[in-house]
Amino acid sequence: MTFDEVLSLGRLRECLATGTGKGVRIGILDSGVASDLPVLGGRVAANFEVVEDSYRGARVVPLTKGVDVIEHGTACAYIIHRHAPDAELHSVRVIGRSHGSTTGKLLAALEFAVEQDWHLLNLSLGTEASYERIARLADRAYYRGQIWVAAKDNKRQKVGYPAGLASVVGVDMEYFEDPATFRYFPGRETEVEAGGVYVEAPTSSGGWQQFTGTSFACPQVTGIAARLLEHFPDLTPFQLKTALAALRENR
Repeated sequence: MTFDEVLSLGRLRECLATGTGKGVRIGILDSGVASDLPVLGGRVAANFEVVEDSYRGARVVPLTKGVDVIEHGTACAYIIHRHAPDAELHSVRVIGRSHGSTTGKLLAALEFAVEQDWHLLNLSLGTEASYERIARLADRAYYRGQIWVAAKDNKRQKVGYPAGLASVVGVDMEYFEDPATFRYFPGRETEVEAGGVYVEAPTSSGGWQQFTGTSFACPQVTGIAARLLEHFPDLTPFQLKTALAALRENR
């Protein structure tokens, strides 16, 4: 059955209600994930890190264990897992202890991620540099069937990339009591508003903390997308946007 044959609000709601992300592989480009945390249910399948030096540039290397250097990526992984507990997670550490990353590291991570067989990328990060290279990578991901979900800049007047690209699902934050609630605004550079205010998530030490920012709204949408992808494995970014528009709270 094709997506066009089942594009009805009732069917979409049914898929969202029953989906768990089973069979969906998600890449998380962030600060790493404390993959041994019990609340992640053992769903982190692989861990990587982008390293950079003056001789070989930026490159991705595997890690034997997932480590989160600033608590950011672990929170995002948990938010995705809460929505899609059966999805398989893959972590690529791009952000360091300074809460930032170089453009070279980000580009290396994106190039690596595009070549993997991951269905979704959660990108709770962004830049205003290297627009053309990021856009080319986003196009390549699109043609390979990989969906990018990216957080806009926390500053209201800035969007950033890849969130501002047409083929990417850009996410802004708002306060919602229900983490499954979101709004969709056609015509905006970042069409989706999801819960990113006072989001409770674990720290890498096993404690709990409340997080606020577009970074934590982004994985809400990634988790919702994973539940839909379970039912529609060939979903494209634009079909996902159509489904989100149909399911939005602000109908």
